[in-house]
Amino acid sequence: MSKQLILAEKPSVAREISRVLGIRGTGGRNGFIEGPGHVVTWAVGHLVNIAEPEVQNTAWAGRWSLGQLPMIPIRFTLGILPRTQDQFETIKHLMNRDDVTEIVNATDAGREGELIFRRIYLKAQCAKPILRLWANDMTEEGLKKSLAGLMAGEKKRNLGLAAFARAEADWLIGMNFSRLFTLKAGSLLTVGRVQTPVLKLLVDRRREIEHFVPKDYWIVEGNFAKGENDPFKAVWFAPKEYQENKIWEEQEAADTVNRCRDREGSVLGVTSKQGRQNPPLPFDLTTLQREANTRFGYSAKQTLGIAQDLYEKKKVLTYPRTDSRYLTRELFKEVLTHLRSVYPHFPDIAQRAATEIKDGKRKFTCVNDKKVSDHHAIIPTARKAVREQLTPDQWNVYEMVCRRFCAVFMVPATFKSSVVWVEVDSDRFKATGKIFKDRGWLTAEPWRAAKDNPLPLLKKGDPVRSLDLESVKRSTKPPAHFTDATLLGAMETAGKLVEDQELREAMKERGLGTPATRAQVIETLLSRNYVEKQGKKLIATPTGERAISMIDHMLPVVASPEMTGEWESKLKAIETGKMTYSAFMHEIRHMVAGNVQSLRQARF
Repeated sequence: MSKQLILAEKPSVAREISRVLGIRGTGGRNGFIEGPGHVVTWAVGHLVNIAEPEVQNTAWAGRWSLGQLPMIPIRFTLGILPRTQDQFETIKHLMNRDDVTEIVNATDAGREGELIFRRIYLKAQCAKPILRLWANDMTEEGLKKSLAGLMAGEKKRNLGLAAFARAEADWLIGMNFSRLFTLKAGSLLTVGRVQTPVLKLLVDRRREIEHFVPKDYWIVEGNFAKGENDPFKAVWFAPKEYQENKIWEEQEAADTVNRCRDREGSVLGVTSKQGRQNPPLPFDLTTLQREANTRFGYSAKQTLGIAQDLYEKKKVLTYPRTDSRYLTRELFKEVLTHLRSVYPHFPDIAQRAATEIKDGKRKFTCVNDKKVSDHHAIIPTARKAVREQLTPDQWNVYEMVCRRFCAVFMVPATFKSSVVWVEVDSDRFKATGKIFKDRGWLTAEPWRAAKDNPLPLLKKGDPVRSLDLESVKRSTKPPAHFTDATLLGAMETAGKLVEDQELREAMKERGLGTPATRAQVIETLLSRNYVEKQGKKLIATPTGERAISMIDHMLPVVASPEMTGEWESKLKAIETGKMTYSAFMHEIRHMVAGNVQSLRQARF
């Protein structure tokens, strides 16, 4: 009887798949579980990696020397990690058993999962047909659906090629330039395709802060009133454009106060307009990590670990390592089922979201098939969470996802904003106010909602009087040190400061790393003492500064966030079939060889 071999990434996932398939078979202690039609086994993460340089070429063994460089294998040799040798042998034996006719790749549904599987498959010298299990949630229903819809492995071939290209490019850049700069510097100096440009962002920020010279300025502000009641606060603005409110000389600020204090003025103009704040998009991994860092101080690595547990073990969140903030139309048909799992914990906002969906009159921005590639946004699954079974940290992340999931289907927040200009002789003051008419989706995330700031009823020509003007001294401030939240945002857009939601989405293609790898990049910089944490702040160390000074001076292409962002864009193009693996690797090999050749003779 022929059998399918199912290869999962972890033992826990393998056991879950076996349970869903109804396998009560044998072999669990021997690295696999076997039933009538299936054999289920697991990889325990990366069993197979690119082999060390001395295995690739004996000339690269022994003491490091410039003569060994560049190290560019004609074909990369794969090696088995010693601690997982036994499990690899088990998988190899199973793959090549006569009764096994198909191999099901059930590793994590992303680039790294594809790499884990294809390396094992290649090293085991297996040539049997591949099927791909692509699970967006790990509930029993989700796994049954994925098992019933196995796709041909060929459909994810380009994802596998991008994974190999990423790993091989990292090896070439890391091995060659780390050895080169270490030999030139006389001490260990590591270089990484993503690590180095991220370190440059942190070093540049530290230098910007250290070289910043604060400058004092003054603002003139105070209360005005029409008659005896309803005072309102207004701020002085400079002629002629009336867009700047900073005064750079203390005496000028004092003169302005004396000139305008306790004087009659009039309302020069009043403008009011209706405003609306549309609901946000659901979370992808990067926005979830940023939000969790801002609200709870969790590191990017912590948030990823929590979300992965909520997906894999608790089964209450969908696949977290996604870079999409959108849902498919097919999934939208099931949204009410997902809302039912949220309702017991957040009845008010879940009901409001459900009402809008059932009404059927609105188109929701978050439903867009074109913006979902491998995975949709992170949302709660249809399984109801039991709060008592979640740790406080797990609950915090789960609550954030639930509240955001409800928010995206709720009505926009609407408000009336007003601007009043007051003239006192030739001086002008500006007052602004906002009154919410309907807080809409903001009730799902109440920490975002500003307080009402009403202005009294005023019209052009109304007389007003200045009451208690004062000049307030302030100083210009340097940019803030990066935190996990702000660094993740910078990595997403290759160092560009971008807050506009649509522009951020467009620039994701050129980000540094991927949502799944960014947390590890930060941890690597911390572990190598290139960066340190002070509270939430991530600050480049003197060691990190020295590394960037040397690399950026001698090899700016590797330190450039923009260039590395371009490489990431090309890896994405390999995934979508718009670029070939061989073309990308030719670029990287050529760049490494050329730069090693020129830098070998350079004086550092």
